[in-house]
Amino acid sequence: MSERTIILNRENYEVLRKLVEKLRSSGKLQAPHFARLARELADARVVESSDIPDDIVTLYSRVRWTALDTDREGEGILVFPAEVRNLEDRVSVLSPFGLALIGEQEGTVITYEAPGGTYRVRIDRVEHLQPVT
Repeated sequence: MSERTIILNRENYEVLRKLVEKLRSSGKLQAPHFARLARELADARVVESSDIPDDIVTLYSRVRWTALDTDREGEGILVFPAEVRNLEDRVSVLSPFGLALIGEQEGTVITYEAPGGTYRVRIDRVEHLQPVT
């Protein structure tokens, strides 16, 4: 996630807000990517689903990206953890990368911390999908 204000549709915001409350009550909110999510949710711009811009990453968006440190390209669909099911094209919204993507805009460069270091990724394309099965 960036230090800018993220844009979330109301449904994504409510799901993530409830998640942050569960993390807070369980004591897991200290994890850096979860703490950052809590800060960004507090400042997020929340809009109705019909008003979300086409170039904003939401749950069930297909995202194409370029890892700037390696010039490697990737693609995945942002989903809930239970929907990953070992499929290579799924990115869990609760992973450090997934939390960095949500609410960001096409063309944005995001920086996030994950096991193995700090990563910089450019969001090249966003395509909104219906929930995947």
